[in-house]
Amino acid sequence: MATSKSPKRKGLTKADLVDVVYRRHGGLTKSEAAEVVEAILGTVKTTLGDGRPVKIKNFGTFEITDRPGRVGVNPSSGEKMFIPAHKGLSFRPARRLVRPLDKGQRPKGPRPKDDA
Repeated sequence: MATSKSPKRKGLTKADLVDVVYRRHGGLTKSEAAEVVEAILGTVKTTLGDGRPVKIKNFGTFEITDRPGRVGVNPSSGEKMFIPAHKGLSFRPARRLVRPLDKGQRPKGPRPKDDA
């Protein structure tokens, strides 16, 4: 069965976020916009590193979770191996983010320059 592959859409990068902040707030230079983005992401990392969740209203919640140890399979050799317990990052989207996606719509908010 032949399928037509649509071109893969580029994801949003940190540079794209800097550009959005720069364009939306005309009083900032690019380097100041980069500092704003770095400050936000740094705060998120530090908060998660302290074991506290990061809750962003109408967007979602990031939190560190404990993943139990389990038996896995090495995909190359097929050999069973034990994967030790570790911490992982989870994201639970807010209902307000998920609802429009379920209906095939875009969530409200500023759009990156590629989609404008």
